[in-house]
Parts: sequence; C-alpha cells; structure tokens
Amino acid sequence: MKKWGMLLAMAALAVITFSASEARAQVMFGPQLTLVEFEHLGIGVRGDYALGDMLDLEEGWFQHTKVSADLTYVFQDSDFTTFHFNVNGLVPFEIDADFVPYAGAGLNHVRQSVEGASGSFSGLNLLGGVTFGLAEIPAFAQIQYSTSGLGFLTVSFGVLFGG
Repeated sequence: MKKWGMLLAMAALAVITFSASEARAQVMFGPQLTLVEFEHLGIGVRGDYALGDMLDLEEGWFQHTKVSADLTYVFQDSDFTTFHFNVNGLVPFEIDADFVPYAGAGLNHVRQSVEGASGSFSGLNLLGGVTFGLAEIPAFAQIQYSTSGLGFLTVSFGVLFGG
C-alpha cells in the first residue's frame, strides 16, 4: 500500500510541477515505463523543457535543445524500494519532423531502501533516443547508461503531453 501511495504522490507532483499553463517555456510531460538492466520494470513521470524557449533563443545551436527530468519508481522485491531521478540535456538532430533522434548527457541520483536502512548514490548519464508520433501523441524511446553505483543501463518508453 505504501508503494501505491508513493506512485500517486509522484503523479500529483508531476501535474503540479510540470504545469504548462503557468510556464513561459514550452513544457511537455507524461508517463514513462523503464526497464532497468533488462530485469526490473519501473514506472515514472518525465518532463521536457524547451531550453530555447526559456532563453528566448530564435536561432542557433541551442534553439531546439531540451532539458529533461524524470522520476521513476523501480519494482523489485517487496522489502526493497528504489527511486531513480535524472536531469539531462537533450540535443535533437532534426532529420524529419515525425522522427527526431537525440543525444544527451546529465546527472542521475538513485535512492534505495530495504527494511528500514537506506542509501543513495549519484552519477553521470549518457543517452540516446528518438521522439516520434504514436497515434498523433508525441512519444519517445530512450536508452541510457548511468554511472551511479556500479553503473547500469535503462531503456525507457513514454508519451508526452502539453507544449
């Protein structure tokens, strides 16, 4: 029950934090599914911010660059709780408006707890992905390597709303 309460709190935080109506920049947010090391499934929320809009850039290299943040709860053993938090810079390579690959780098923080004991560790991310239309809804697929702990690989898929 505690895990479902945390997931509900994450969803509420995402709606409050990523409210596009008050933001001046283009903001997109939505749910994501993450596979950690091809063993554990995670569910989370992601928000993308258009850096060019935030800085009023109309031309140049940073015009389409985005800042992306996500929070993911990873399903593991019943006594084990893991959260991943990532903040990344994404640089798109606009080849086609319907299929846009991107590369990025950023920071990762992992918080784990088991039977009352907890710990956390942080590291760097290196990632690549693609945005595409999924039945007229913007979607993304991404692979990311994080150096946190002993290092791990994640594969994520999700949809984005707003902006």
